[in-house]
Amino acid sequence: MCDNIRGNPFAGLFSTDNDAVSFSSEHRAVDDGADDASCAERRSSGASKDEPGIPVENATETADLDDKVDRLMAHVFGLTLRRAQDSLVFVDADSIEHAVFERLMLPDPKPKARDVDSHVVQTQVITYLYECYCRLKRYQTNGVEDTVRNACQIVLRNANTALQEPDLFQYQEIHSQFVALFMNDVTSESELSSFVSGIVEELIAVNRESDVEDVVTKSFSPVLDIIHKEAVQSNLFTFCKQWFALLNTFSTIDPLAKLIIRHSTPKNNQGCGYSETLLGALFSISCLPKTSKDPYDLFDKPLRQPNTIMEETIPVAMGSLSEALHKVFHSLLKCSTELRHLTLQWLGNCLHANANRGKLWNSHMEMGLLGVLCVSDGFMLNIGNVLLRLCQPFCAKLNDAKVPKIDPTYCSAEAKDEAESLQRGIHMKGLSSETCLIPTPEGESRPTADSFGFITECFFLTHRALDLGYRVILDKFLKTNQDLARIQRAYNDARTGGSSEVLELITQRMETEMTKYLTLKASLLVPKMLEHLAKFHAMTAFWLTQVNLHIVTEEDKQNFAPKEYTPVTFPLSETVPITLRCIPEFVVENTIGFLCFLRRLSPNTFEEQGPSFLNPILTEIIVLMESQHRLYNPHLRARLAESLEALLPTADENVAPATPNLGTFHREQLFLTHPYRQQIIVNLLYVFVSIEMTGQSVQFEQKFNYRRPMYIVMDYLWKLAEHRNNFITLAQEAESNMEAVQPPLFLRFINLLMNDAVFLLDEALSNMAQLRQMLQARESGEWNKLPPNEREQQA
Repeated sequence: MCDNIRGNPFAGLFSTDNDAVSFSSEHRAVDDGADDASCAERRSSGASKDEPGIPVENATETADLDDKVDRLMAHVFGLTLRRAQDSLVFVDADSIEHAVFERLMLPDPKPKARDVDSHVVQTQVITYLYECYCRLKRYQTNGVEDTVRNACQIVLRNANTALQEPDLFQYQEIHSQFVALFMNDVTSESELSSFVSGIVEELIAVNRESDVEDVVTKSFSPVLDIIHKEAVQSNLFTFCKQWFALLNTFSTIDPLAKLIIRHSTPKNNQGCGYSETLLGALFSISCLPKTSKDPYDLFDKPLRQPNTIMEETIPVAMGSLSEALHKVFHSLLKCSTELRHLTLQWLGNCLHANANRGKLWNSHMEMGLLGVLCVSDGFMLNIGNVLLRLCQPFCAKLNDAKVPKIDPTYCSAEAKDEAESLQRGIHMKGLSSETCLIPTPEGESRPTADSFGFITECFFLTHRALDLGYRVILDKFLKTNQDLARIQRAYNDARTGGSSEVLELITQRMETEMTKYLTLKASLLVPKMLEHLAKFHAMTAFWLTQVNLHIVTEEDKQNFAPKEYTPVTFPLSETVPITLRCIPEFVVENTIGFLCFLRRLSPNTFEEQGPSFLNPILTEIIVLMESQHRLYNPHLRARLAESLEALLPTADENVAPATPNLGTFHREQLFLTHPYRQQIIVNLLYVFVSIEMTGQSVQFEQKFNYRRPMYIVMDYLWKLAEHRNNFITLAQEAESNMEAVQPPLFLRFINLLMNDAVFLLDEALSNMAQLRQMLQARESGEWNKLPPNEREQQA
């Protein structure tokens, strides 16, 4: 002590050293007491300003709580309210809420220290609030649970304020920051979903019910605008998968899911209007052109270099896009009953608005008028893919114990208004005017169930989407293939005797057509889509066979779906179910087109799917072939023979074999082991003969196109002993009943076969005479005198 006194310059003011030591000791005691009192007072006042006289124990607990809150503020918000710390941002505020708001308003929050947590100096409002929210959710300290909950609410309130009033925060793109949260792969989906859900719950809590929709639109519509704008500018290889993470989150929260549907509903009723919406922009992403003005440009110089990499890349990207879109729609349908109604209504209205895509006059058009009035091929193909994926749960396992609960009368029903649409489950429009499997006799009506389930709606929506999408693209592909073959012939002619300029023009045209051909082919050969299509068409065949066997009774007035499995027995009952009056022809046409496509370009699919696909398909063909009373349209019944040809285990000579080739084992076994194989010959001959029958006749030239595949099928079956015996049996029956009033089936077949042979022989002789005249004209020089267009016609 004495040493301290001697070193103190003020000690000289005292007469002796003892006086200085005595003064120092007295004042130190007073200061220590004052400091202790001041500290106790601060702790007491910090604990509760309204409750003086709190015991010392409570004051200690309060001080401990204050320390915990200080640590929470520092860790979660990077703030300090009581004293400046070099690593934190000091804010002069009397509460956490005011402190957080003040922190958000700081243009450049910087603590004194340089090396600090990046969260402390984060300037982006939404990014900062989300990180605060995540830290609060993970914060583990006893005694501050209420504080953490209150802090979470404060964060959500501020996030709400930022989204509703982004202008409060100058030089910040609030909604872009919100979108950016979903762009980070490290972000936890559960925490992000909880954050968004909390924002919406807070929004609902502080607004009147009547205002919620407007506030949600104001807060989150700009977010969807950003996704929409980016989607419009993207293609199959540049689209961002994280968009779908955001949409998946939105589609699980009722108000935001409704916003997605509202945001994607076009203002006009034209079909092309759907492509200008958010969901429409996502559906339009494809390897196919988005609009009629866009070129087919994915395959560069297809005649000069191999395109294997692009052909392998496109299916992968298409599959990834379809899966992402399916998840969004699956979430929308599961969100709530009202959202399921709104989603199905959107799909139904979209398909109805684009019904012109399925018109016959559009099959022979390029994207001219069709591209102006309707959505693109890629759009409709993607919708079909999404619906196919939604159908897979009731397509996966087909067995005799359970028939899909699909009501065949759905297409005969029309909802008068939205209330009836919701109540009865009718969201597809315009199907009641479609041509059905059998006509409705004059004076009679079609049956209609009281209501329809989701499976029924999903089934018919999918078939409609395939009719407007997959079938149209398939027709374009076949037409392009024909054009390419014609250009190839012109190219070969130009190489032998044409000018170099003409050859160059034809080469450019051939490259353009080849690019289109390869693009269409790639869009149709997505492996996952082929798998889903095969299962869907197998389920359709199984269900349609059961509908043919299900006789409607008085108990079926509310629901006409087959309730239990009925085994097939031939001959079928003469009583034809009236429900066939309600099933559109495109249900059968879709299956026929798919089978013919597989034979040409993907025969391996037959072997990959095996009996689970082939058996129900062949059963359907046999059942529909049996009588015109089950399928009235003679053209469609004749096309069944074409689909039967597609099932043959023979390769198409015009198509190169697949690599690798899986062989033909399952297709060979199909005609040897199918339970109803004995009916193939009889029903095939009946279709052959019925083409000429009264009321079932077709144009003279058409019947040869229809009978060509029948000849091929007969030629193959004749080589199999069991089927050859069926031919012989029919011939013997015909021989025994030659004089019958109703000529036997085989006798009529032989008669028509001879007529066709005579006609074709006459045509061949006539053509040979014309060829001789043309050869003579060339030899005499008269050929060169003809105008070029006449020479081209006669060539």
